[in-house]
Amino acid sequence: MTLSELQAKIKSASDKMRADDNTKNALKYLEQLTWLLFLKVFDSVEEERQTFAQIDGTTYRPLFREKYRWGNWARSRDLTGDKLITFVSDDLLPYLRGLSGSPRAERIAAIFAEIRTVMKSGYSLKEVVAIVDSINFHAMDNHHAMSVIYESLLAQTADAGWSGEFYTPRPVVESMVRIIDPKLGESVYDPCCGSAGFLVSSATHVKPLVKTKEQAATFNSASFYGQESGEIAALVGTMNLILHGVEDPQIVRRNTLEQDARNISPNEQVSIILTNPPFGGTENPQVQQNFPSRSAATELLFLQHCMAKLRDNGRAAIVLPDGILYRAETAFSTVRRRLLNEFNVTAIVRLPTGVFPTAADTRTNLIFFSKGGRTERVKYYQVPSPLGKRSYSKTNPLTADTLAGVEAWLQDGIADEYAWEVDYDTIVERGYDLDIPWPGAGEISDASAAGERIESLRAQLATLLELTDALSASHGDLDSYPLSPAVELAGWVVETGRRAGSQVPDRFVGVSNEGGLTPFKGAPAKDTSRYRELRPGDFVFNPMRVNVGSIALCRREEEAGWVSPDYTVFRLSGDAPFDPEYLLMFLKSEQGRVEIDRESRGAVRRRLYMDGVRKIKMPIPGDRESWAALISSFTSVRRHLRELPTVSFGALSSFEAAVLDPRDSVDTPGR
Repeated sequence: MTLSELQAKIKSASDKMRADDNTKNALKYLEQLTWLLFLKVFDSVEEERQTFAQIDGTTYRPLFREKYRWGNWARSRDLTGDKLITFVSDDLLPYLRGLSGSPRAERIAAIFAEIRTVMKSGYSLKEVVAIVDSINFHAMDNHHAMSVIYESLLAQTADAGWSGEFYTPRPVVESMVRIIDPKLGESVYDPCCGSAGFLVSSATHVKPLVKTKEQAATFNSASFYGQESGEIAALVGTMNLILHGVEDPQIVRRNTLEQDARNISPNEQVSIILTNPPFGGTENPQVQQNFPSRSAATELLFLQHCMAKLRDNGRAAIVLPDGILYRAETAFSTVRRRLLNEFNVTAIVRLPTGVFPTAADTRTNLIFFSKGGRTERVKYYQVPSPLGKRSYSKTNPLTADTLAGVEAWLQDGIADEYAWEVDYDTIVERGYDLDIPWPGAGEISDASAAGERIESLRAQLATLLELTDALSASHGDLDSYPLSPAVELAGWVVETGRRAGSQVPDRFVGVSNEGGLTPFKGAPAKDTSRYRELRPGDFVFNPMRVNVGSIALCRREEEAGWVSPDYTVFRLSGDAPFDPEYLLMFLKSEQGRVEIDRESRGAVRRRLYMDGVRKIKMPIPGDRESWAALISSFTSVRRHLRELPTVSFGALSSFEAAVLDPRDSVDTPGR
């Protein structure tokens, strides 16, 4: 049976149920259709187990008594009309609610304890049962198909509580599971599990490792955990795991975000997190109080929940929208800093548009991280758009082959043209902005890439607009950026920059008026003994030109070196109540230049000495995190403005090529 044939049968059954007085509501008919499908598939699984037992010369005893197995009551010609309704309501459902004696039996009993929906017309119910009975679920692929169908149906049913949630394509799910590589004995968790696609794929990945009864007990009851707020989704997820051999899946129906992420104990933490949280939604202020960084954005709250739930040496893979990478609001910036400094972000896979059919224009990423140590280097991968098209779609979906390069890069370190790496210092220099575009995009000039280049331009413009909107909102809410009265820098600045002496400097550094560090282009003096050493974390300025912006902050090892003996080098003390970036911003501001002029000395050529630096008065930020986020947003906007011309001219050139010579768009080498 093909997927389209199965979809047609599901639609036919749904249409009949919508016409019944008891199941007109979407939640009602979806509930009944779900448990009918479950009983049908469960019976198919039981038949398979009996067949395999006979082949092995053993005996398998089905869980249900013969009277209540699908094949007996669903195919009975005597059970129709009122008799069928009476049997289902007064006999079958009470029996299922009373199952006991094993974890599997008790889990099924718990499922049916919540089931109350039965169609009013026994004749219509008989027709629906016949449709379900005609579906052949013996093939495991059809078990997966049931999950796919339900996720796609529910995703289109806003009144069923699934608005804002996107079905995760199976190639993406399975690739994420292979990269994370769950092992037997590790706890796998999805905080918004839906129909349990990630958990089912993880169970399929782990199941071949089960060899003993003890291992089977761990697999069945202590490996797969999920939370889901939707009633139907939680029901489907539990059933789906049972159908895939997990006898006692630990799925809890609850709003995950109502759990206090600030107080999760070690025994509540898990080994592995795999999830695609709902994004684009909002949460109320009461729920936001459960998180270290408050935000209405559900995607940011779910990311914080995952960070709190991951145990030491645990691994996580999460689907998240582009905004997580660059949004400049305090909460987003703070969470990115925590993620990079308290976790090891190992990889970011950038997906093109159209991967999620129900949200075709949403740009998403797969973010992989582990708990233990700071981020050192991040592997990036740009999944290419389909050949000759702007994006993927329902008729042209993403395939497993498309993700082969991702797995080769993240698992084996085998890079292709879509792979690159970015080190931690570069990310810090960018203001913790993780929205790093594929560097190879600028190298593609043929007409076949026009669509992809123009799409990149659209994304860049949208990002810039979102960042400037955030700055505008910050300007309209200056109370969120409190400042204490101005005080002297005094003991918070310490002069550094030891002299070279007998050491021969290996790299000379200059300072531009724009405040950047650059390799010194002139010839150094013959006597280099008085040159000053510049290390990461140091400030350096030209004492006679600091009032026009000739001051810089050394942020990374690659910028370090030796500066002119006439320059001044200093750094902040460890107890300074502000960040180096904040001090740099102030010293380069108009107010900062006024202070520099006031403290400079000299009748002919005024210069700023270290004593003058200590006397500079500066307002102290009342909230370091909010100011750090604001400064990061300035950095991001400047960077996007610098990059935009390159992207836009490249996109326009590709488009011109496509118009002038459309034949070039037929083939693209290496794609």
